[in-house]
Amino acid sequence: MKASTERNLMRIMHLIAGGAMGAYIYSPLGEIPVFQFLTKVLIIPLTIATGLWMWKGIQLRRRFSKPAKSGRISLLFLILALGAQAQTVPKRWGSEFSPLGAGVFRLAQGKITYAFRPERQFKTELGIGYLIQPESMASSSEAFNKDGVYSAYMGSVAVRQYLWKGLHVEEVVNLGQGQVSSSIVDGKSYKAFVIFTQSFVGYKINVLKRDKFNLFLIGQAGFGYVPVNTNQWPRMETSSFYGLGDLKVGINF
Repeated sequence: MKASTERNLMRIMHLIAGGAMGAYIYSPLGEIPVFQFLTKVLIIPLTIATGLWMWKGIQLRRRFSKPAKSGRISLLFLILALGAQAQTVPKRWGSEFSPLGAGVFRLAQGKITYAFRPERQFKTELGIGYLIQPESMASSSEAFNKDGVYSAYMGSVAVRQYLWKGLHVEEVVNLGQGQVSSSIVDGKSYKAFVIFTQSFVGYKINVLKRDKFNLFLIGQAGFGYVPVNTNQWPRMETSSFYGLGDLKVGINF
């Protein structure tokens, strides 16, 4: 990766992480337990790491690129050779989650993935995960509360097909309990078995590569559809399609 490209990626990550920290400190999002946890274990360390790299990255490169004694050079070449060999080993497993959904919409969604033929361009990933959306009266949840106070607890299965580099299409099927409390139409509560599908087009970027793992970001856009609702509550809108967008953070190992 070119130095300019690496620095731009670090700058973008630093700005995103800094914005998330600002939201944690100055907005009501800081009261959400999931967002608090993500801020402590991911956002703050990411902000510090990217800031230090932009500040001292050049000095670190120069330090490790200085000529060394022959014994040290031989050891360095051995380490680099082993590292290169380790990087050629495909990373089949992955774990990812959506900080955007958890932080903004109070919707926790994540999954574990397994890649078939990960060394090929047209690789396929299968995933299994969860979608948890507790009841919320926050303004950011208004889009989900058009029929009443909505909540959902679902399991997920997913198929992601790569087309070119990080470009991919993905289909996610979420199935489980959906519930509406205090229906706007009749004031009743409804509980049902619901199948909710998500269809995405997206792009995956590896922002950090190591021997044992890769850190990546995925941006996606698409639509959602509800083909099954066993106890349909009164609807304020007739369409069962929803526009979707998502940002995922994860690791491959």
